[in-house]
Amino acid sequence: MYLAPTISEINIFDVFCGTGIYDNGKKGSPIVSFESIAAIRNQYGFEKPITLVVNDGESKKIEGVREHIDERNQNFCTVQYYAQPADQMFAQIQQALKTQANRVRNLIFVDPYGYKEIKKSTLENLLSNGRTEMILFLPISPMQRFTTTALHSDLKPYEPLKEFVYSFFPGNHPIKEQKVTALEYIEFVKDALKFNQYYSTSYYIERDESNYYALFFMSPHIYGFEKILEVKWQLDEDSGRGFKQPQAQSSLFDQQDKNLGKVANYERLEGILTKSLKTPKTNQDLYEIVLKNEFLPKHASEVLRSWQSADSSFRVTDMESNKPAKKGSFYVSWEWCNTAKHKKPKVLFTLI
Repeated sequence: MYLAPTISEINIFDVFCGTGIYDNGKKGSPIVSFESIAAIRNQYGFEKPITLVVNDGESKKIEGVREHIDERNQNFCTVQYYAQPADQMFAQIQQALKTQANRVRNLIFVDPYGYKEIKKSTLENLLSNGRTEMILFLPISPMQRFTTTALHSDLKPYEPLKEFVYSFFPGNHPIKEQKVTALEYIEFVKDALKFNQYYSTSYYIERDESNYYALFFMSPHIYGFEKILEVKWQLDEDSGRGFKQPQAQSSLFDQQDKNLGKVANYERLEGILTKSLKTPKTNQDLYEIVLKNEFLPKHASEVLRSWQSADSSFRVTDMESNKPAKKGSFYVSWEWCNTAKHKKPKVLFTLI
């Protein structure tokens, strides 16, 4: 985003910023955001304006964040501090988004104290301009554990969870009808966050056994989606899904389990591509299919190279010359699938 020439300005909104530095010495989200901005400035320069907006309902927390950042801010960014209730801050952000130029981009980080402030209509409104991405952090295990109880209770403490479930999951969705695991719950929430054809993915964090949290990322742009998928696969090279606490004692079979996991992922992607190629697909088609299934272009290239070497029924045809494309050239990447740059697809894949 920072290096894109078509983007003139970047805004980062931290709606529930919390404490800057916690008692255990760990850095909160506003400090991590600020230090990331500083690192980018030091590496790439100061040409593009960046604004960091931090908010928390407790003014004491905001003052702690302000003290830490202002001491270290060497014109890295403009910082705005607010101590407002979440609903007021969301309304203020929505108003700001309405008056922005088309070349401005936004990232909204939402780490609520629970989930009661998370309304589907609010998230949809914040994302509707097509220039905004969002990261949402949710305490999955408590939500998953109490959903069934909340749906059948009239007690006030359960109302926020009941409202969350009914707003995001209409009808007879499985999350209402049956007991689901924490990981299934994450998948359901991720799919529910695909507003207006937005791209959505999740990354779970297992803090201890049976205690899951999850980050959800939403973007209107497929290239932004690819970038977050790259981060996920860097953090979890086995499946790109999440972080588990390492076992106290490693097993002799750990590496074997990892290898089996990689084989399973390869076979899953191979199945997806085989099904997709029941009808011919262009490189632009395949690029979107691969990303929507949360794999990377390099994973697709691995499968396609294997097919090209071993499967005579697999064809890659240059769409301009109508002749076989150069071996190993699949053009499944943003460089070749950016339709603003390449109006026409480069190759056609066929699996007879």
